[in-house]
Amino acid sequence: MLKRQILLLAAVLTGAAGLSGCTTVTDTVSSAWDGATSWVPYVLKPYRADVHQGNLVTSEMALQLEKGMTDAQVQFLLGVPLVQDQFHEGRWDYVYYLQRGDGDTQIRRLTVYFNEDRRVDHWTSDPMPDEQQADQLIFGTIRSFEPRPPKVFVPAAQPATAQTESAPQESGTAPAESVPQKDGTAQ
Repeated sequence: MLKRQILLLAAVLTGAAGLSGCTTVTDTVSSAWDGATSWVPYVLKPYRADVHQGNLVTSEMALQLEKGMTDAQVQFLLGVPLVQDQFHEGRWDYVYYLQRGDGDTQIRRLTVYFNEDRRVDHWTSDPMPDEQQADQLIFGTIRSFEPRPPKVFVPAAQPATAQTESAPQESGTAPAESVPQKDGTAQ
């Protein structure tokens, strides 16, 4: 009985030692498993949620950065940076990491550099989505975004309220006031 246990232990140890140096067996098993999962229909695969981590910075936010802003103003605009390195005190890194459930990964970076007075010196940035694209990325309605120029708010033109002298006044309304010009004369 003792001989049988010793022989079994020797066989197991010999087999383990032989397989430990052989990577082709594990590579073969791994490639066979990957090949088998590639043809499985999507509905039979387990659900994997999208992973969003870091600072979501939009193109509108990045356009509001100005040279000379204080670090408090930058933090108010962009939030607390993901990375504040002690060895590079004049540098803040805003990183956004998105990993889709299917394994697709997106990384966007915005790095702000400060001078000795803790004022913005310059910054570098990857292309950032606008607010609408960022929302769609979070909800999963789009896979990636095409960088496009941010929308600029242009106020609507105000209708002319001043009436000319030749136009008749309505009853009950006061005449238009004269507006001084730059040279001090009234219009």
